[in-house]
Amino acid sequence: MPPRPLLRRRALIGLAFALANAARWSWELGRSPGSSVASPSPASVGGVDPSPRDDGLAAALPPPRRRRRRPVFELRSPLPLRRRSGDDSSSSLVYPAGPGEEHSPDAIWSADFRAAEELLPLAVESARLRLARSGKHEKENAWGATPGQAKPDADEVASRLRGLTAEERDAVDPEWRIYLLDASDGGMGVWPYYWIQHELAPLVGRRRLHYATRSTQNERYMDSWVRASRDDPGLDFGGYYGKPINFTAMEFNGTRLLEGGCGLVQRLEMSVREDIVSAIDGYVKEHRPEEYEGASTGVPDAEERSLRLGAGVAGLDRPTDVRTFWNASVCNLHCAFRNRIADVVASLPDRHPRLNVSANTDVVGFIHHHGRRHVHPDFIRGMMTTKIIVLAQRDRWEGHSRLFEALLSGALVMTDPMVYYPHGTVDGANLVVYRSWADLELKILYYLDPRNERERMEIGRRGRDAALRHHRAWSQAERLYLNDGGHRNEYGISNRPWPEMPER
Repeated sequence: MPPRPLLRRRALIGLAFALANAARWSWELGRSPGSSVASPSPASVGGVDPSPRDDGLAAALPPPRRRRRRPVFELRSPLPLRRRSGDDSSSSLVYPAGPGEEHSPDAIWSADFRAAEELLPLAVESARLRLARSGKHEKENAWGATPGQAKPDADEVASRLRGLTAEERDAVDPEWRIYLLDASDGGMGVWPYYWIQHELAPLVGRRRLHYATRSTQNERYMDSWVRASRDDPGLDFGGYYGKPINFTAMEFNGTRLLEGGCGLVQRLEMSVREDIVSAIDGYVKEHRPEEYEGASTGVPDAEERSLRLGAGVAGLDRPTDVRTFWNASVCNLHCAFRNRIADVVASLPDRHPRLNVSANTDVVGFIHHHGRRHVHPDFIRGMMTTKIIVLAQRDRWEGHSRLFEALLSGALVMTDPMVYYPHGTVDGANLVVYRSWADLELKILYYLDPRNERERMEIGRRGRDAALRHHRAWSQAERLYLNDGGHRNEYGISNRPWPEMPER
């Protein structure tokens, strides 16, 4: 039986956390729908509420409206439509376009923004084919619609497209959408918007053009928090973790970038890695064969089997209490915050010797770019044997692959705050957000208390379920490409897109 001082200490920690959590949740439930914490008002970010709210649970959101299936033409897209295992993807609302389908009236185009110059002539040719098919603007057979007529060259087509009015260009197959996706770490600059506005929009129209980017926040200065918090463990992240970018107000040389440019800007979230899903399924098959066989019985495909493994994964033996999977030896670029959090986790056993906390900050498996493309079995084993995985984002930007990797493991995942949380994630329901060094420590000790083991395991199970249900490539593609107000986009728990620029 633990010594009485230890029991008293655990009880005090549990009571303090429970009171703080109850107060936070009661305050959250009493907030108005449009309010947010430590963030600009929704009006300042284009009418989008960026705050993570308890009523953002997937069960509470309205179901997406069913629509016809749409073909997607992919040009080096960073969000590829993978075929679902075991079937023909007939349940998906978007599917890879077949030969010639990229020119259908309701086609969706998806391209890496770095393939912009490659996209341009393809879009011009598709616009020509669509205009020829429509029979409109047929003066002098400008689009090569007459049988036997020589097709005009690309420069001539481009010149004639520029000669149309903006309304005429937008009217060409209005359901034809073109998405430029920016999945880079470093963030966007002026160039993509300038190119969209001055090169692509004058040829194919503005309203069909959509820009999706991972960089939807700025003014994140977590390295400044590191310096300010040296003598203040309770210093909140509030003024340091970033603010939303108001894309509709962005200007360059006095000109609004989106005016006459693209019709919509959306958030692009990183997706679940299928090789990590397979590796975790393989780990369960090896270490819990009965669980694996039970989840596989009567299941038509691997996707459903992975979902059924949730409770078994969360309940695995996990001898390591808490891990970070990084430390200062490998992270030296915009990593002051990450390294500080790793130091906090590493110091837990020394600062709480009577609690017997096992903490690990070792780097496991492949690192840097190699780790993004390959799966090391030691990394999988490390995640699957850990109760709590603590994540920290870079000093100057948010979002990383480790979030979904950790959620897939079934461990309880703790993360620092985000401006926009991934779709369906809710603090206290399927992950835990820490807001200061002291808050992190308090929450780790709370969830390591044996009395809170069931709560910890349930949050881990829900986190894995959220990653599998909402963040595989096809799920994200449906939300992104079919975002018309009836489908959920990537603005945390908001269903609303950024508003279009008003006409002037």
